[in-house]
Amino acid sequence: MNSFDGVLFSGEFSEDEELFYLRRVKNLQTQSILSNRQLHQLQDYLAKQHSQQEGCTITVNDQIPVLLAQEEAEQLLTELASIIDRM
Repeated sequence: MNSFDGVLFSGEFSEDEELFYLRRVKNLQTQSILSNRQLHQLQDYLAKQHSQQEGCTITVNDQIPVLLAQEEAEQLLTELASIIDRM
C-alpha cells in the first residue's frame, strides 16, 4: 500500500487506490475508510467554509468534533487535493 503523511491527514491507499484508509486527523488516531466521493464531499465542504473565511469543524469517526482554524482548513484542502490526485 502507498501511504500519505500530511500535516493534518495521514493514511494509506487501498491496493486498487479506490479507497483511502485514514489513520490520523491532526493529532487523533483513527481508522476510517474514505471513498473518492467522500473525499470530494469533504473538499467541497472545506472550500465553501474557506470561501466564507471561517474556521470549520469536521468529525472523526462521526463522534469526535475537530475544530480547524482557517489556516488548517486551507492546509487540509491542499492535502485532500494531493490524495484525490493519487486516486
